[in-house]
Amino acid sequence: MKNRYSDKPQMVKEILTVKEKTFLSPHYIRIILEGNIAPYAVAKIGDNNKIVLPNSENKIIFPEMSGDRNGITIRTYTTKNIDFENNTLTIDFVAHGEEGPASSWAINSKIGDPLGVLMKLKPKPLFLPADNYFLVGDHTALPVIGAILEQLPKDARGKAIIEVYAAEDTISLEKPDGIDVEWLYNKRPGEVEILPNAVEKYILPKGSKFIYVAAEQNAANAIQQYLRNQENVERTEWQTYAYWKYGQSEDNSSTERRESMHKA
Repeated sequence: MKNRYSDKPQMVKEILTVKEKTFLSPHYIRIILEGNIAPYAVAKIGDNNKIVLPNSENKIIFPEMSGDRNGITIRTYTTKNIDFENNTLTIDFVAHGEEGPASSWAINSKIGDPLGVLMKLKPKPLFLPADNYFLVGDHTALPVIGAILEQLPKDARGKAIIEVYAAEDTISLEKPDGIDVEWLYNKRPGEVEILPNAVEKYILPKGSKFIYVAAEQNAANAIQQYLRNQENVERTEWQTYAYWKYGQSEDNSSTERRESMHKA
């Protein structure tokens, strides 16, 4: 009899340390980690990872695979870069003050500080081939949108709409010439939603599409409903993700965010 757990992706974990820290903008911090990254052999740029923050003694304690976190702080991030030759893994953090544990850690981190990194070894394409690409996200989605843009074909055409705090947070993105990037500025993300209106103003072109949306839950829900009602958009052409929920931590909102996405 086949083990029903046999197809589950393997979870790997390592403790890495801060090698380099750079403020890309007032609200974005790039942290390059170093250490044994061989266990992440099949990982790709743009893959999700789970970071495990140090405890009060600056030590990393990984949760049991049963899912019991027992007070351990874990957050989800995007793998910005992985360099097997130099044994480094790069993650971009949103710096939104000391309230959030991951933001606080990134702001205060120093060279040599430890960080746990969990990753499921589950190969998954970052995007699907299409005639047109439409990428939409707020400040939390900038790393994954940047990763998609970097890997699109050189002749790709489409548009990206990215919401950040202010003009100072726009950063240089490697992208095909045929992709137009529109930056939106919102100093009260979550409290004020501007992405849905921007999406509705964009006229979706004819031809096959790959549409990727990642934002605060209310904005993602509104955009998802809009896409569902478009006659020229097939259900297989769009993906929406609620990366966070205004006023709630990742732990407290994770189930609700998952359940609200991709409903038929």
